[in-house]
Amino acid sequence: MTTIDLARRGSDLVRSSVLSFVISFVPAVLVAHELVGPPSDPGTQQVVLCEHGPCAADLSAAAEALLDDLVRQGMRCTVRPLLTDTVVVEWLGGEAAVLPFDQALDVAAHRQGWLRSYCVPGIGG
Repeated sequence: MTTIDLARRGSDLVRSSVLSFVISFVPAVLVAHELVGPPSDPGTQQVVLCEHGPCAADLSAAAEALLDDLVRQGMRCTVRPLLTDTVVVEWLGGEAAVLPFDQALDVAAHRQGWLRSYCVPGIGG
């Protein structure tokens, strides 16, 4: 084997190594850019602020009655989100219900109602 053949083999090896690196690196950079970068369609994300709109309105009579009943049972309720299985949901029609956390999130995600209060058992009874 001559020096020229060795040089050709070496250049082929370098060329194939660089090509393999580029083929594997470019998609990885594109995926990382999509994960870290801003969303491609900002219109798909919606944020509902409760300072204005239906969620800022006073509680319905049904929701107030349900909250009063829960407090009488010794629950401590707050509007601050808590991980609990007692969430007061006010449906868009004004009715209210107590739902587990996962079902309450489903209601909010499907825009069927508002999560009004998160209740936990009171400490010291």
